[in-house]
Amino acid sequence: MNENLNRGYLLQPYRLFHSTDRRDADFDAHSHTFHKMVFCLQGHVTYIMEGNSYELQPGDMLLIPERQIHRSIMHGSTLYERMILWVNDNYLRSFGEDALHRPFRTPMLYRPSPGNQATLKEKLAEMERCEKGNAPGCQLMQDTYFLQFLLVLSGQLDAAGAIPQNAVRTDPKVHQILSYINSNLHQSLTVNTLARRFFISPSYLMHSFKIHTGLSVHQYIVQKRLAYAFDRIRDGQGIVETAHQAGFGDYSAFLKAFRKQYGCSPREVK
Repeated sequence: MNENLNRGYLLQPYRLFHSTDRRDADFDAHSHTFHKMVFCLQGHVTYIMEGNSYELQPGDMLLIPERQIHRSIMHGSTLYERMILWVNDNYLRSFGEDALHRPFRTPMLYRPSPGNQATLKEKLAEMERCEKGNAPGCQLMQDTYFLQFLLVLSGQLDAAGAIPQNAVRTDPKVHQILSYINSNLHQSLTVNTLARRFFISPSYLMHSFKIHTGLSVHQYIVQKRLAYAFDRIRDGQGIVETAHQAGFGDYSAFLKAFRKQYGCSPREVK
């Protein structure tokens, strides 16, 4: 597996992709420094994200907040058609409108009604049409449809019902371990200490953890520590202080891992 698990860069406010093929760039576990929406139009795919498995069927929408480690598993030989939207959180913040953040507050599988699905698909299709056009005002129109899409989606989510239980699977023990890791990144975290704390064998922990996250325990911890450090350095916190708070005892190892993960130094982020 490629150890650089940060996939893709987003310098624009947002990007829209429309893909129809039998391949998927998400087969390795990875994360993003931006939000992501996957709109399944055709095919059958499972997404594994932070201890949950989401079974997507045509019409489903998976909302992936920034920093959430995820991967996909395609089923059968059916074409997998999807629309993918990348969203820059700083762009959303610039509007000061809480509703724009509603879709990305937490990982979520949304199964819209046929009418709601058609409305959302129409907004994305208009964004796609504007992106391909070159008439005056096309970019402004695309921005308008982008904001309309998020606002409509936000309103739909507020009124959405429960997702069928078989659409999302989870392992309570793995969730407990993930919660503990993310709350104790500054502590010494090893397979053996985690296994003792949660009364399971190290071999079972490693096997179950890989199934439900797509990563080894060590890979997951490093990615979460780096994400924690990135966000705080971006917000202006001191680099050395942040590295220590994130659980990196060796500053040189932190710098090496950070550059490998994000393609830049902490000072460039700051």
